[in-house]
Amino acid sequence: MIWRKGMWQGLTLWFGLLAPMATAQDFPIFQAANILIVSQEDLFSYSMLGKDILQLEQGERDQLIEEGRRISADFIAEEQELTALRDTLPPDEFQVLADAFDAKVVAARTTQETNDANLVANIESRRRSFFGVIAPILAQVMQRYNATVILDRRSALLFDRNLDITREAIEFLDKAYAENPDMINQLGPQND
Repeated sequence: MIWRKGMWQGLTLWFGLLAPMATAQDFPIFQAANILIVSQEDLFSYSMLGKDILQLEQGERDQLIEEGRRISADFIAEEQELTALRDTLPPDEFQVLADAFDAKVVAARTTQETNDANLVANIESRRRSFFGVIAPILAQVMQRYNATVILDRRSALLFDRNLDITREAIEFLDKAYAENPDMINQLGPQND
């Protein structure tokens, strides 16, 4: 038993002597940085500005869907009229009308696809702009904690939950948005 105790003391002393040698090697030395964690997704989804953006986008989607339904209903009615004319017109006259109808449908479909693509581009642009607009607010939170970096929660493999400042950032953002509701207009295209 005494031998084991002496062995542990000897090993402790040995490791104590090796420690300075290990630090003397050429390993990079990092200083601890104050790191904060935030959920970008939650910042967008749960802040008042983010909610207003989502509502705006839903309105734009609904408008586009309604326009598509209206155009479709108009084409159905026009197609029924054209079908009724089929038996009353000479084939060459009917073909001219049918070709014109087809061209109109193709043009409307192309316009609708362009509108869909513009809507998606506007949504993506607004979401990118959102983080640019709120950057000064996040900078205030960084200064409050004397932090050097804010990481998105999805980028962190493992972290202390106390580093997550998402709720606080949402509170800061909501306060700033209440004081400046024009922030939403800084987010790029609204109705292109």
